[in-house]
Amino acid sequence: MNIAEAVLKYLRNVGVDCIFGIPAGIIGPIYDALIDVDIKPIITKNEAGAAYMAARYASNSGKLAVCAGAGAVGVGNMMNGIADAMRAKAPLLVITGYVNRWQIGKGAIQEMDAQDIVRPITKYSNTVMNEADVLAELDKAVRIALTPPCGPVHISVPIDVQRMEAPALLPAAPEPSALQRIRPNPDEMERAAALLNEAERGIIMVGRGGRSSAEAIMRLSERLQWPIITTPSAKGIIPAEFPLNLGNYGFSSTDAAMEYVTSSKATCILILGTSLGESSTCNFNDVLVDGRKVIHVDRDAKELGKVFRTDAAVVADLRDAVPYFAEHVSPSSASFKKPFPLNEAYEPNHTGLSLRLFLEKLSQVMPADTRYVCDIGEFTNFVLKYLEVPAGCDFEINLNYGAMGSAMAGGPGLYLADSTRPVAVIAGDGSFFMNGTEVLTAKEYGLPIIYFIINNAMLSYVERGQKFLYNRTIPDYKQERISIADMMRIAGIRAMSVDRLEDMEDIPGFLREMTGPCIIEVNTDGSEPAPILDRLKALKK
Repeated sequence: MNIAEAVLKYLRNVGVDCIFGIPAGIIGPIYDALIDVDIKPIITKNEAGAAYMAARYASNSGKLAVCAGAGAVGVGNMMNGIADAMRAKAPLLVITGYVNRWQIGKGAIQEMDAQDIVRPITKYSNTVMNEADVLAELDKAVRIALTPPCGPVHISVPIDVQRMEAPALLPAAPEPSALQRIRPNPDEMERAAALLNEAERGIIMVGRGGRSSAEAIMRLSERLQWPIITTPSAKGIIPAEFPLNLGNYGFSSTDAAMEYVTSSKATCILILGTSLGESSTCNFNDVLVDGRKVIHVDRDAKELGKVFRTDAAVVADLRDAVPYFAEHVSPSSASFKKPFPLNEAYEPNHTGLSLRLFLEKLSQVMPADTRYVCDIGEFTNFVLKYLEVPAGCDFEINLNYGAMGSAMAGGPGLYLADSTRPVAVIAGDGSFFMNGTEVLTAKEYGLPIIYFIINNAMLSYVERGQKFLYNRTIPDYKQERISIADMMRIAGIRAMSVDRLEDMEDIPGFLREMTGPCIIEVNTDGSEPAPILDRLKALKK
């Protein structure tokens, strides 16, 4: 058994079932060893796509994802996906090859020091020159990736080291339970519970970290009769129909969430599992906390007090903290009445198909357990404000890093993490042109991903933003309209177009015939005003 095979056997023992990437000469022994180890290679069209797939696989499942490629051009292409995983706190292992040790410094093909290139966007990065250290370094990196706050790690191994004989014994795989749980400080928990009991009315703000605690959060909300607002990254964690859910807050807030936060009704805010980034706080606007007692719970101590002052900062796993609060707070005698609808009435102030009306109707024509994956663009603002994610469905976005094209590749990663439920990617034409070739990866592996491509034939976020910020724009942001549906049909992928809202009635029948990915092109003219002022005002400051 050589070191390459030993690396894969260790990863199999950790629970890794697939590796994303593109083979290359200096990572060749790893890909050759896949023939002998029960790990499935997912060969993508670009290393960027591989890293995005792995990042979404990890962020949604919580399991270790693995990306493997060349240490030079390969890792250069992976950079955005690695950064995406870093901002999402997703456990990702990146394995790259390196030139033979005797070639280092002589100008060999694909010689590049990947270790230092990725160090700023990883929790750990190292090049292993000594064959005796490879498995120990691998085990160390995996444990770092899986230890909260989770994140990407990188190991580079020269090709001659990959070929060398491995030791007979592999390191023991880490126990997930020992790595994932953070036990809270009893004094911190007691102080937070006391503040909850003292408050007459409040708000519960739920971030991405609430994914594993949704039921407990809803029970706490009912007990306190405090409404819930969710950050953009937490959309869908609390079902849209939950009686105390006011929807998205931050960039593209629902009108109901914004009204409640800016009112004086709440005297306390309980913040659960969010880093309170720009997109979650309307550019760090302290209206969220001003005049209120602030309780912030997160398993990453670095996030507490980083943005806003806190009255109680609790380092804890929400699976421990939220049930504790529910047990130690008194039930409220008040009754919160959720406003309906959450947004002001639609105003027909544009031409062409309304993206708002399309999104408000989308969950009605989609399978009841759909997981939506949202890309980045002007359409994202419509999705955050208007898409309903009912019980049984889910939603995934990494708005903090904000990489266009990330969901085009991330959708297949989400499906591979859990193939029991349908995955629908919502992306724009700009996102498609960045990473749309990964639709072909989905085709080759028979992954039934539903791609909604919002095609307005322009970079509308840029177009509208430039006009707002500088009072002028350039014609190059608009392009000749190209039918993405026709492009995909030529590639053998089923496609349909939505030009009118009435066309949505054909979507259920179209989806029933899926055997692989499909494209649903939604054609708009880009004239509908988007709820993007929060972002544009932030850029103007």
